[in-house]
Amino acid sequence: MNTKLTNLTRFNKGLLSVLLVTILLYLGKSFLVPITIATFFAMLLFPLVQKLQQYRLKKSVAALVAILCLLAVLVALGTLVYYQVSTLEADLPNIEQKIEEKTNRLQWLLYETTDLSHYEQEEIIKQKKPDIAKAIFKSVRDFMLQGLFVLLFVFIVLTYTFFFLVYQQHIQNFLVRLHLFDGTRESKVIVARISRIIHNYLKGILSVISILAVVYALGFWAIGIEHAILFAMLTALLRIIPYFGSFLGIAFPIAFAFLTKDSLWPPVLLLVFFMLTQLLEANLLTPYITGSRVKLNPLATIMIILLGNLLWGVAGMILFVPLFASLKVVFDRVPRLHPYGYVLGKEEAVKQG
Repeated sequence: MNTKLTNLTRFNKGLLSVLLVTILLYLGKSFLVPITIATFFAMLLFPLVQKLQQYRLKKSVAALVAILCLLAVLVALGTLVYYQVSTLEADLPNIEQKIEEKTNRLQWLLYETTDLSHYEQEEIIKQKKPDIAKAIFKSVRDFMLQGLFVLLFVFIVLTYTFFFLVYQQHIQNFLVRLHLFDGTRESKVIVARISRIIHNYLKGILSVISILAVVYALGFWAIGIEHAILFAMLTALLRIIPYFGSFLGIAFPIAFAFLTKDSLWPPVLLLVFFMLTQLLEANLLTPYITGSRVKLNPLATIMIILLGNLLWGVAGMILFVPLFASLKVVFDRVPRLHPYGYVLGKEEAVKQG
């Protein structure tokens, strides 16, 4: 009886702890998201800082150089995206003309199937035009405000990243001195392993995204899709969201091809090309580049992504997977938490450990 009561008490405490952590994650979103992104950036850049220190640079100078390299990459990507969007904007009259032709065909189909005359359809469109104009104006205004917010957010993240790189050893010593695990040596091993897992995971993901961007660009260009580079970058970048991102990314070029092409063959070819690239990624790129760094089973991964979206939005969908991968390292090392590591991981990973 006492054993059952003890287990029930322990379960209630665990449930209460999970509830409190969830509430804190949700309420502290604006504070925790930039810190988490900066932590991942710092883990990604730390080997570069170590290499720069070999040239007798101070840690603060090496960290600043690493931050500038990261900023240069972000600026280059931003410039490329801006140029591609500008070319798309210059091509808008041609796109609008093609969409209008598609709309006329759709109106004719509606007339044939619903007996709704062309004049009645035009009246409905005229009534909705003010709402459409307001929506477009609101979208442009929101985009400008979001642009200012993004610049401020990037500045905050890079500032955090710089200080995390400078005080990396200090933070590591703090985590070790918490004595969350058995002994100082065990704590150092776990902290180092978590850092290595996240570093390798992020490096692998960026490598896969870069390769896919090139493959998508060549494939879209071969199929005859205008603005192939822009759509390739968008499709590849959305790959950072496991499972959902790839399918969401390919929806944009398929919709664009459907609206601007006279034949159905380009969208069909895009779908076939995407299925082939998915097979290539799943069987070649991800196993050999990313590997099994994040040992989470698919069911747990999907649930983690949905939980991340619920608590932190799109940022949570991206950040929660490596976060829970880090937690799994802790769960596997603490005997009382082994069941949680088991439910998150794969059978073969548990048997090996």
